Amino acid sequence: MMFNKKPLHGAIKLALAIGMAGVTFSAAGHPQAQSAGQDQTGASAGQSAKNQKKETTQLQTIVVTGSRLPSVTITASSPVTQVDAKQFKVTGTTSVDQLVNQMPQMSPYFDQFQNNGATGYPTADLRGLGTNRTLVLIDGQRVQAGSAFAVDLSQIPAALVKRVDILTGGASAVYGADAVAGVVNFVLNDDFEGLQFDYDMSGYQHDNRNKYMQGLETKAGFNAPNGNTGFDGKTRTADVIFGGKFAEGAGHAMGWVSVQKTDGVVQGSRDYSACALNVAGTACGGSGTAPTPNFYVFDHNFNGDLAHFDTATNKFVPGIGQTYNYAPLNYYQRPDTRVNVGTSIKYHVNDAFEPYMDFMYTHRRSEFQFAESGTFFGQTLSIDCAKDAALVGSLCTDLAPAYNLDTTQPLTVYVGKRNVEGGPRDTSATDDSYRAVLGAKGDINLNWSYNVAGVLGETTDTQVGTGDLLSDRIAPALMGCPAGSYSGCIPYNVWQPNGVTAAAAKNLQGTSLLQTRTRLMDFNGYVSGDFGYSLPWADGDPITLVAGTEWRKENFNFNADSNSQAGNFAGSGGPSLPLSGQISVRELYTEAGVPLVENVGVLKSLGLDLGYRYSHYKLSGSSNTFKIGFGSNFNDVFRIRGGFNRAVRAPNVSELFSTNQIQLFNGSDGCAGATPTFTAAQCLNTGVTAAQYGHVPDSPAGQFNQYTGGSQSLKPEKADTYTLGVAVTPMENMETSLDFYDIKIKNTIAAIGAQTILDFCATTGDSFLCNKVHRNPATGDLWLGQTGRVDNLTDNFGNLETRGLDLNASYKWSMLGGQARASLVGTRLLNYKVDPLPGVNSQAQYDCAGKISPGLACDNPKWRHIVNLSYSRDWWSVNVRWRYFGAVHYSNTDGSALTQDKLLAGSHQISAYNWLDLSGSFKLAKRVDLTVGVNNVTDRQPPLVGHTLVFNANTPGGYDELGRYFFSNISVKL
Repeated sequence: MMFNKKPLHGAIKLALAIGMAGVTFSAAGHPQAQSAGQDQTGASAGQSAKNQKKETTQLQTIVVTGSRLPSVTITASSPVTQVDAKQFKVTGTTSVDQLVNQMPQMSPYFDQFQNNGATGYPTADLRGLGTNRTLVLIDGQRVQAGSAFAVDLSQIPAALVKRVDILTGGASAVYGADAVAGVVNFVLNDDFEGLQFDYDMSGYQHDNRNKYMQGLETKAGFNAPNGNTGFDGKTRTADVIFGGKFAEGAGHAMGWVSVQKTDGVVQGSRDYSACALNVAGTACGGSGTAPTPNFYVFDHNFNGDLAHFDTATNKFVPGIGQTYNYAPLNYYQRPDTRVNVGTSIKYHVNDAFEPYMDFMYTHRRSEFQFAESGTFFGQTLSIDCAKDAALVGSLCTDLAPAYNLDTTQPLTVYVGKRNVEGGPRDTSATDDSYRAVLGAKGDINLNWSYNVAGVLGETTDTQVGTGDLLSDRIAPALMGCPAGSYSGCIPYNVWQPNGVTAAAAKNLQGTSLLQTRTRLMDFNGYVSGDFGYSLPWADGDPITLVAGTEWRKENFNFNADSNSQAGNFAGSGGPSLPLSGQISVRELYTEAGVPLVENVGVLKSLGLDLGYRYSHYKLSGSSNTFKIGFGSNFNDVFRIRGGFNRAVRAPNVSELFSTNQIQLFNGSDGCAGATPTFTAAQCLNTGVTAAQYGHVPDSPAGQFNQYTGGSQSLKPEKADTYTLGVAVTPMENMETSLDFYDIKIKNTIAAIGAQTILDFCATTGDSFLCNKVHRNPATGDLWLGQTGRVDNLTDNFGNLETRGLDLNASYKWSMLGGQARASLVGTRLLNYKVDPLPGVNSQAQYDCAGKISPGLACDNPKWRHIVNLSYSRDWWSVNVRWRYFGAVHYSNTDGSALTQDKLLAGSHQISAYNWLDLSGSFKLAKRVDLTVGVNNVTDRQPPLVGHTLVFNANTPGGYDELGRYFFSNISVKL
């Protein structure tokens, strides 16, 4: 065929056109694009030409993730787990986060299953230390952050990924700040030649058979899903990849276009998520802001409590009435559409000059849907029982005897009415991201080469929300629109059954507009090579050196409409205040590879990997990072590696500049309710008076107020990371490795945690903590309105340490005329120690390894693994995958057993989970391949937990959440 004999002129022209358009766009909008730069991962600059010149060796130099040193012998000192391109096919991956976040080293966060409080895009979190401590690279280059200060993985086209390197341990000496936990480096196939079409189709199917949940839903009067869900949550992805050589082979260009559409799935489609469980997990709970409203009523003597209107007696009666099941309307999987286009072009002018350019653009739209808004007990109403009788009906006369209310003075009333007449809250998030890389590399002389390049990236996120109520309209409408109310006010009659009209509901709603723009400019240049000097025992292998400089600036700008800035949306949890700032840093760095011993007995090689980086931040001052590692090779059978890295994480724009404000936190108040968990004396420590004890209203939704914000006095946090590992090749085609890691972070940039402050104030009475608790003086609560709160500001405070073991093994062999392969990737978590109050209260220390506890303080299984078994022969292959999630024990941070969640109280744990995945690949024709498969073959549903342990939809997260996952891919290569 023509494609085999001639360059792909059309494809190359299209790739060049995309690339030139990208450069033109970047240069027009941002002149800096012409001069920015950053390094390329892969072979050292000019190394191919150098290898041709050096006739003394046939070994090609390589550069691995975690170092820029070119070497033919030094074994990497840091452990790296690789995920190859084939795994993306056989696991049905349509986006890179689906596969990467299943790896045992990664925190199992799957953004598509998040709705309320979601980042809005997929991220990477290595070792559970946070996305802000995991550095994400594309071909060894930094990527701009998204609206949540973490890299948006949806920018990375899955069809173009050659492999993913997951490096554990600090890498700040090589890559700069943020590589505290390690690095996730996506290596793309920029040498692609030919033309390839891919089409993927995937979706979920579940058999609703959970009799326990169906029984609770039926008992509560809710819809209980039953039977087969059919094929839902479908994702369709189409990819076109094209590329080839031009200019008689001196140049290469490639490009891609990828389009993906994912359907939404609501929680009401699955029986285990169709209602929100209560704290104990024994009944369908929900919100006190209900369609039939609840009221909190008290007089000037603080007599009173919750009440509701009883339609059977046509009277207001004490106690909470209806609670609202907010779960069914919430998205379980958010709908999402995205378009990715990009190109990579390089041209070898001569050995001294090879310019290159990469460009990618992503347009993504994601939808959020939440239960209807409401009044959320957020407005303080003053009811004069004599004057307002026509408005509130019999409220005063019905409740006065029950609560001994003094009605001669106005009563204080809070209203919890769910705005079901107005429809759900919806948010549409649109992201536009581009990233351009320009650079050049080449040889300086026979021994030295250079690489100078830059990256300019920008992401704009626009969110438009509808359906939420405007707080400043609620009180006038509840009071019947008295004189002085806003123009166009329509009474919102909650005092009579079915008194709210659709017109009144719509009249209270507003539209929010939030926009975030982030930008990264990075220039990186370095030289690498050797002086021709080697140690006497190094068998002539010279000491190699890298010396470079980097300048980086990150901009963040957030703005919002006036109502959002004022916190005027009832369901927002607080104001969305403007935030703008930038971080800039200038750096010098160096690396050295020192071969110590080569070819001495069984010791084939022993070498050191050294590095140092000096960083000066404009706001945070200077920091020094360094590393020392070693790698050894015993006859290519036994290898030992290890190292120490000093890493840093600089504060981001939010941590530096965010304005102090009220926000919500999920948790519990041990001093609330008729039977508080804490004693009267303990609650007195938190500000609850003797008169209030036993009468503090509890939040039915488990959400409370906290006061958050940043500080420009923050300094970079420091981490010491240690790794030590052994790799063994006991026989041909068998490889095994075991690596130990220990990551210690001091003076973490973080907030103490509102729940920690509240609980330890109660139990210890520590003034440092108790001064941060401010209760509503009238009611003693921490959630009605915004008077009660817990101060939880960001500071350099706290320590964090995690240690563990990584096991990797693989073996391939011939069998029955074909090729078989088995592999294992597993992680053992030895500890995950959190010390939120160092030097203040040692009792606050806890270890999360193997535990799950309230408030999501812990959710860390000790052991996770993935086992793959594959067999290929002739035109077909099959793959079996076993994923394992270890048990997590339901215990407090001090190790004592918890009993509040009755679903876990019996066994005191979430048992271990196993999933079985199957797939098959078939060559239908010479250039046509088909892959089909199903993950979670047995349709294992996620574990159920009560409200205090919920990450999303009655489950702590990280488990397969929608049932069986069917997928197919057809690929045509020309």
